[in-house]
Amino acid sequence: MSFFIDLLLIGISIGAVYALLALGISFVYSGLDIINFAHPEFYMVGAYTGFVAVISGVPFPLAIIVSMVATGLIGVIVERLFFRKLTAAGGGLTVNGMGIIICGFGIAIVMQNVVYLIFGAAPRALPTDFGAALTAGSISIPRGYLWIVAMAAVIFGVLTAFLNGTRIGLAVRAVAYSKSSSSLMGINVPLYISIIFGVGCALAAAAGVLASSVNFIVVQMGYVIGIKAFASAVVGGLGSLPGAVLGGILIGLAETFGAAYLSAEYKDVYPFFIMILVLLIQPNGILGRGVKDKA
Repeated sequence: MSFFIDLLLIGISIGAVYALLALGISFVYSGLDIINFAHPEFYMVGAYTGFVAVISGVPFPLAIIVSMVATGLIGVIVERLFFRKLTAAGGGLTVNGMGIIICGFGIAIVMQNVVYLIFGAAPRALPTDFGAALTAGSISIPRGYLWIVAMAAVIFGVLTAFLNGTRIGLAVRAVAYSKSSSSLMGINVPLYISIIFGVGCALAAAAGVLASSVNFIVVQMGYVIGIKAFASAVVGGLGSLPGAVLGGILIGLAETFGAAYLSAEYKDVYPFFIMILVLLIQPNGILGRGVKDKA
């Protein structure tokens, strides 16, 4: 029983990281009508930014905020310089839509090489000490995983409050729902598109810092986890923020329990098996709705 509980906690903590990444993917998709294929690199940049903050003496919770703000600003710059003209021309199954996809991959490669030039290829460990594991009878719970779950829950709560309880958040929701109607109501749509993209990148940064508290930081760290995050967003329903959270937790649990009870060799396969199974039953994802073609 203790082994099961340990696996459950680890699965939820891994799923929380996937959920944060998937949340950023769905957030950008719902607002800009695009999939940002450079999103995993913002996860990696966030991890390195958090690393710099921690070794500079910033406490771990504050380092997450620093990383989110810095990476979010980088995301705003990327959106304005590289995505703005492409998204303004439309996405979907068009030349511009394909240009958005190619642009995302190009930005990802550039970001990887810039970080490599700055930090090198050697793995980095985030110097955090969460203390001894919590024990309850035969159950031993590492504090690092508890921190991941707790901080992810706080971020989810803050984002929900931001979207539902602030004027900026309501304007973001309006722009995500209809850019033309929002423009007619006097909302500065280009500004809020930048905010949406920046918030999505900030969520990826938070995931990167949380994951680096229990894993090494490397330049290529966004590749595999980014694919799993895309799978999480699809499972939950691409464009659905609650669906992104649900999909991330399901993928994290499937990977953890599959590795423990079936075969650890195929742990990277189980998330995509879940994705295929869900799509066969519910093509739009668990909480997804039918939408128009988007890039």
